[in-house]
Amino acid sequence: MAYCADVPSSSSRTAHLTRPKDNALMLRVQAGDLEAFAQLVERFQNMVYGLALSILRRREDAEEAAQDTFLKLYRARDTFDETKNLEPWLLRIAGNASRDKLRRRRVGEVPQLRRADDTVLELADPRSAVDDRKSHDDETVHRALGALSDKVRLPLELKYLRGLTNAQIAVALDISVSNVKVQIARGKDILASRLAEVSEP
Repeated sequence: MAYCADVPSSSSRTAHLTRPKDNALMLRVQAGDLEAFAQLVERFQNMVYGLALSILRRREDAEEAAQDTFLKLYRARDTFDETKNLEPWLLRIAGNASRDKLRRRRVGEVPQLRRADDTVLELADPRSAVDDRKSHDDETVHRALGALSDKVRLPLELKYLRGLTNAQIAVALDISVSNVKVQIARGKDILASRLAEVSEP
C-alpha cells in the first residue's frame, strides 16, 4: 500500500460533496463488495496515513496503524450508521488505532535508546508550517515542530501539514473543536518564538 503524507487530503476540502458517495461505497462494503472497500482505502489512505504519521512520527509504525485502521473499518462495517458521515467515523478509528499503537510502543521502549530528534527526521517534509514562516527552511521548521509537546504539535501539524479541518482534528484526537483552536493558537505562538530564536544571529 503506497502512502503520501506530503499532500493534504482532498477529502477535507470536498467532504460536503462526497458524503453521499462515501456512504454509498460503505453500503457496498457492508454487502461484501471488496472492490468498494478498495476504493475507500484508495480515497482515504493518505489522510489516514498522514494522521498516523503525525501521532506516531515513524513511517513504519504509521503504515501499520493505517493498515490496522482499514482492517478495523472492514471488521466493523456492519456497525456503520448510513445516516452519519463516514469520514468522522473513519478518523475516530484511525486516531484510536494510532494512539493504541503509541501506547504499546512506549511500554516496550528502552528509554536510554531514545533521542529527541530520532523521530522528527522521519516526519514527511513540510512545505511550510504556517504562511508567515516561509522564510525558514523546511529542516528548521521541521525541528521546531518536533520540539513542541504533542498537545500543541498535533493540532498544528494536522491542520497545516495534513490539511485537516478543526472539526476533523477534534474527532481524530478526541478533543473539542474549541480545544483544537486554543492549541493551534498556542502552538503558532510557541513555534513563532522558537523560529525567532533560531533566526537570531
